[in-house]
Amino acid sequence: MNNDDLFNRWNAWLEVIYDDVQGLLVNRHIYREVQEIVLSNPKIQTESAYYEWMGINYASTQAIGVRRQVDPRPEVISFVNLLGEVKGKPEVLGRQRYVALYSASGLSKETADRDFDRFAGKGHPCIDAQRVDADLIEMKQKADKIRMYVNKRITRFDRSDFESVPTFTELNDCLDLLETLLQKYLKIFRVSVPLTLVPVWKYDWKKIFKMPWIEE
Repeated sequence: MNNDDLFNRWNAWLEVIYDDVQGLLVNRHIYREVQEIVLSNPKIQTESAYYEWMGINYASTQAIGVRRQVDPRPEVISFVNLLGEVKGKPEVLGRQRYVALYSASGLSKETADRDFDRFAGKGHPCIDAQRVDADLIEMKQKADKIRMYVNKRITRFDRSDFESVPTFTELNDCLDLLETLLQKYLKIFRVSVPLTLVPVWKYDWKKIFKMPWIEE
């Protein structure tokens, strides 16, 4: 593949990754909002199998989603595979391509060059492979405990002893990193980045909580 072909392939991968990570962030947003509803109303702060079910399913879904992004198998579209290929051919994401995208948005070359310096270093012709590698290492490190938990206790029940259960804090840290890195590489590939990866609903999705679910 030439550089243009590789760029187009990676950009297509990035769209798949974008949709998947955005889904994880939406899940977290909804879960947190429902938690706030419960915490703000003492009347519903009671023992319930529903709350347990909600927590278990949220944690499992999110953990599986994290593992998808660190799946290194060559046939898989994942964040680690994207960054691994980018690290191997950083010249595909060159300054000239970035400046051209910036110019198409009506911004100056000087502004584009200053912006690209953040990813490449001042004046360098392409993004810095060492910085990509640092992102890759950090992602693998933060996700490793979650990946192991999914492999040993969610997708199957491994016979070996396993007590290293990740916490919600560790899961959130990993989701925060995925969000940060996704915004970074969207910027590198597409110049423009949405202000937030969590969409704004055009309707009140919490309206259902404002009325009784079971009427006596």
